[in-house]
Amino acid sequence: MSDKLDRLAHLAGIEEGWHDFFGNWRPVSAETKRAFLAAMGFAVEDDEALARSLDEFENRPWRRWLEPVQVIVQGQGAAEVTVTLPADRDDVEFRWELVEELDIRHGGTFRPATLPMLEEREVDGRLCRRRLLRLPGLPGPGYHVLRLTQGEDEASMDFIVAPPSAYLPKALEEGRVWGFATQLYALRSERNWGCGDYTDLGDLMRVAGRLGAAAVGVNPLHALFPNQPHRFSPYAPSSRLFVNIAYLDVEAIEDFAECQKARRLVAAPAFQGRLSEMRNAELVDYVGVASLKRPVLEALWESFREKHVAQDSPRAFAFAEYQRQGGWKMEQFATFEALQEHFLEQGPEMGWWRRWPQEFQDSHSQAVDEFRESHADRVGFYLYLQWQADLQLAAAHAACMEYDMPVGLYRDLGVGIADDGAEAWSQQTLLSLGVTVGAPPDQLNLKGQDWGLAPFNPIAMREDCYRPFIAVLQANMRHAGAMRLDHAMSLQRLYWIPRGSSADQGAYVRFPVADLFALVALESRRNRCLVIGEDLGTVPEGFRERMQAARLLAYRLLYFERRDDATFKEPGEFPDLALVAVGTHDLPALKAWWNDYDLELRERLDLYPKPEMAPEERRGRQQDRERLVWALRCQGLLPDDFPTGRDLDDGQIQALQQAAHAFVDRTPSKLMMVQIEDVLGTEIQMNMPGTTDQHPNWRIRLPLTVEEIGRDERFAGMARRLLEGRCPAPQRDKVALS
Repeated sequence: MSDKLDRLAHLAGIEEGWHDFFGNWRPVSAETKRAFLAAMGFAVEDDEALARSLDEFENRPWRRWLEPVQVIVQGQGAAEVTVTLPADRDDVEFRWELVEELDIRHGGTFRPATLPMLEEREVDGRLCRRRLLRLPGLPGPGYHVLRLTQGEDEASMDFIVAPPSAYLPKALEEGRVWGFATQLYALRSERNWGCGDYTDLGDLMRVAGRLGAAAVGVNPLHALFPNQPHRFSPYAPSSRLFVNIAYLDVEAIEDFAECQKARRLVAAPAFQGRLSEMRNAELVDYVGVASLKRPVLEALWESFREKHVAQDSPRAFAFAEYQRQGGWKMEQFATFEALQEHFLEQGPEMGWWRRWPQEFQDSHSQAVDEFRESHADRVGFYLYLQWQADLQLAAAHAACMEYDMPVGLYRDLGVGIADDGAEAWSQQTLLSLGVTVGAPPDQLNLKGQDWGLAPFNPIAMREDCYRPFIAVLQANMRHAGAMRLDHAMSLQRLYWIPRGSSADQGAYVRFPVADLFALVALESRRNRCLVIGEDLGTVPEGFRERMQAARLLAYRLLYFERRDDATFKEPGEFPDLALVAVGTHDLPALKAWWNDYDLELRERLDLYPKPEMAPEERRGRQQDRERLVWALRCQGLLPDDFPTGRDLDDGQIQALQQAAHAFVDRTPSKLMMVQIEDVLGTEIQMNMPGTTDQHPNWRIRLPLTVEEIGRDERFAGMARRLLEGRCPAPQRDKVALS
């Protein structure tokens, strides 16, 4: 049976092993293979079940005329389709019809015996032959359908044609641009309620536009858990198909001006006192902010129902149209929100849908349909919140149009979802529940990482014609000019961990990389959305070359761009088709990096597998400081006597920050992103990978308000230094640096 297990695992995409950071080969155990196969839906509980699963999986393609989907890239594949037909129908006439996305139809007939034969196999006592059907030509890029008919029998497949590369804005085709990167929750303002919101985002877009920036990048805006506001990690969402309503600007909702009850709630002295506490807090208090926003949002929904829905007003029509466009997925999402609210009233342990009564665990059950009808008001409330969030996000992105920003809002697509959220509940058959996603040990996370996320099942995803993957792309390219693929290597393979095992006991699972790249390119073109692939960490051979061919921007950080001898690369050694930055949210700000803030934190939180690694890392950091100063000196960006020890004064930190960004600016890379916390010279790290509540991840707020950032000379100075090389001519007339 071990041979059968190995073969089934190989066919399902489970790799035999992996090399760890230290070069050791880590073979995958039989137990891990069985756990992964079970998560993919295979019966492997005993040898007999394993043999049946292997037989069914190997013969599945021979039992159907067409595969569920075929993806062809223009210029890289012929207009041909593999058909699998019984040999006893070789001389029977079949009809084919290709229906284009715009309902343009093409068709013809063929007899299987006239087609080139590829191979044959006897299945279920019947000889089947695989042949090649050549079509007259390819339709344009889009989602088409191919049908075969013979008598009363019919088969169909999704026939997807993709462009060879993703969208690249004209400003990046012709030159280089720059932008700001930040975390939306971290934004302060004179008017927000203790957490950055969509209005703050729009205001920051205007500040960035006035300074000549091409883009503003933020953390994932995925829908979290409004009934569990303590679950605030943007990378562990309930759904990536919808947006986070915690970022709603309550007072900007149109109904606020019409709702006396809401205005009275906000005007109350006790409310204003709590609001002042939230606004002035050092860290975001998500539970406290939610306790302020929720009753006001409830009042706004009540007002909207009475003054618009009941009166069939134009706004009621706009709301209905939004729901129509959202379709069944949106209805299911709002139903989940209402169900989770309902069951949480019975106790906090009821937040996970696996603990709900059996009839509610199936999102398609009659009980769920009946709940949706009997709780239509609560479902409507969550639809209303999504509608308002979508409107405010659209307005924030539209702010970039005022300053001709070549990119605009730059969104982040997380690599997975929480397995107890709305997306997992509604798409159970498409996910691999029972495993989690993470990363093997590397130099930053020596124990490996378990992100606790549920991955797509690559087999089920293909059987469903990649629709869930396409939907996620479309949702996150909405109201955006760029999208970052977090852990882009997931297009080719993803590191899975059996639930309950340590992070170094996982294995890689392959995904249909060619098809997924093609779909990214197709949606990028259709949405005119630049795509950045975060390709840090362990990168499979050939992956970066594939990214370059598809015109996905690579992700290059100054800290990591080294030669084999660990010295920093010169600017000219960076790739042009890339995003370049000093650091990112998972790394310490430049000042914190210089002062060993992250190393001391790792030691304090026991993140080193061996105690002796901590002093080794500190010695290594001293060498890195010396290497960085040397690289900056060689570019004439720092004086020869610039110190390399810790405890720089404020002037020296500012000189270091300016030199590091000037170094990055000299690279040919198309897009340069500037972390706001680096410009401010803060000693913080927004997220410490490998931690949960040991570090205030996703809660740290910036020391300045958005209004103050717009008046801060440090930002104006940064913009002046980037103006000539990275600000396209149409923008320059609108740049305001005084």
